[in-house]
Amino acid sequence: CLSQDKAVQLRHSSPSMARTLQALMSRACLGLLLLASMVAAQKSLAAAKQAAAGPESVHLMITPNIMAGILVGTLWLFLFLVGFCCLFQVQTPPSFEEKCLVLNKQY
Repeated sequence: CLSQDKAVQLRHSSPSMARTLQALMSRACLGLLLLASMVAAQKSLAAAKQAAAGPESVHLMITPNIMAGILVGTLWLFLFLVGFCCLFQVQTPPSFEEKCLVLNKQY
């Protein structure tokens, strides 16, 4: 995929870049491991609860409608925060031109 020269250049790049890349990769791997362990824990917990409940039905605390509302609300909140941050990053000039644009004869 990479040529020999490019691979050597990537290996000999600045140490801070290498540390940053290493930290990013370690965080990504840690996040994936955390996600996998949470998924595995939820499956075993749900199976244990269902087996312990026996013939009784297990009631969900969050219905699909409530979950959809939470997800849509989170999306709207995220979009609002992005727009709010972008709005306050707009920079205007410190002064404006006072005289109007002079338009002479327009044919």
